Amino acid sequence: MTANGWIVEHRTESLLRGIRSSGVCVIYLDTDLAVRLVENPPSSWPPTEHILATGDVAIFDPFTAERVLAAKREVLAQGEPQRIEAPLRRDGADLLWFELSIEQDRDGADDVRGLFVAVTDITHVKRREAALRDLLFEVSHRSRNMLAILQSVLGQTATNATSVIEFEEKFRGRIASLAQSQDLITYANWQSVRFRRLAEAQVAPYSEKDGASPIVEGPDPQLSPNTTLHLGLALHELAANSHAFGVLAHGAGAIEIIVAPIDGGFRFEWIETPDSPIFPDVEIWGFGRTILQHVVPRALQSDAVFTVRPDGVRYALDLPNRHADDTPPPPESRSSRLSAQG
Repeated sequence: MTANGWIVEHRTESLLRGIRSSGVCVIYLDTDLAVRLVENPPSSWPPTEHILATGDVAIFDPFTAERVLAAKREVLAQGEPQRIEAPLRRDGADLLWFELSIEQDRDGADDVRGLFVAVTDITHVKRREAALRDLLFEVSHRSRNMLAILQSVLGQTATNATSVIEFEEKFRGRIASLAQSQDLITYANWQSVRFRRLAEAQVAPYSEKDGASPIVEGPDPQLSPNTTLHLGLALHELAANSHAFGVLAHGAGAIEIIVAPIDGGFRFEWIETPDSPIFPDVEIWGFGRTILQHVVPRALQSDAVFTVRPDGVRYALDLPNRHADDTPPPPESRSSRLSAQG
């Protein structure tokens, strides 16, 4: 073998080895668009002899095969390279995507003698794009829901406030409540949030006095994002009013937050018992009462009972299992006192 022959042979071997290691498939077609070479075809493709015999129809569905063939004809006629994305649909398997880069092959006299087609598997890119679209849609959907909640809270807080100062104080508190719940949802990767984490986030800012921290008893179910937002708002109203008028204001008495399984779901109860009758009439609760009796139950399609009496406050909310699952918590967390972070 001559030196030039040895160089050509080894150069060809090196090029083929590089093509295989890169994952790129190379196809060569003559000027009649007949397939003459298929190097390093994807494992999902049919045997090479089928591709050599019938071309694109051996790989793609008829519509896609015709679209690919039309692009090849245009490159052969016009000379401008093209890139085209082609889906590969297989029975009982996930959809695959390939990018075809098509360009002319010319000889030393600059005459066209065929086409080079470089094929790259872009399935992972298309799946990332689809996941990103789904995420953006989810963010948009949740943002619209949040804006609707904010609009309702803003309007009702303004309607029930007796002064600008009262409006600002209550509106800021409710916005902070939604923000705390949203943080938990974000940290959970937009998945479920444990009830105890939600209760701690909503109650701890108001639990400042020694001995007044609420005690949580029962299971620790996981809550959907929508349930987290609305149940968090209910817990905020109960804690904020206790901090203004009740046990959390005076540091005397007890608050129990009880989670109990019921038929088809869970019951959440806030039981606040003062050492002495210190609670005002329910009318003073204003929009807080509306949130507890109407806004939250309606949003969660649940039943609620809210009572304010001289001997204490009781709020009970029944949630169907579509809002919470019954994954049990670790045994040591079935009864705990919420830590103060105020």
